[in-house]
Amino acid sequence: MTQQQKKILIVDDKSVNRYILSGIFENEYDIQECADGSEAIEALEQGGEDTAAVLLDIVMPTCDGFAVLKYMKENQLQDVPVVLISANVNIHKAYSYEVADYIQKPFQEPVVKRRVESIIELFEKKKQMKAKGSP
Repeated sequence: MTQQQKKILIVDDKSVNRYILSGIFENEYDIQECADGSEAIEALEQGGEDTAAVLLDIVMPTCDGFAVLKYMKENQLQDVPVVLISANVNIHKAYSYEVADYIQKPFQEPVVKRRVESIIELFEKKKQMKAKGSP
């Protein structure tokens, strides 16, 4: 599978944040944007296993990021790395859902790109090891 085929799900209620994050990754990944947690859950229901990473805001109206994390945990989607993107977050609660990383707003493009790509690479290696029977 080439990087062109991998999908990043960007979940943020602010369109400007989705625009910035999409711009960082659009040349290497297929981007799916969601404006709230309900849209993210729907997207994950339709193809969560094909998602390379989820960039998830926590503070959103209607359905927040914790609802998405709960859904992912309940539906065995822990193999999909989640990177929180938020200015305000209860980091202890977030890490109880086994998120891969946390990136604070405002974004610094080189930092975001490197950290997300490193996490995707790490999770891909973990999946490969699991498939080969390694613990």
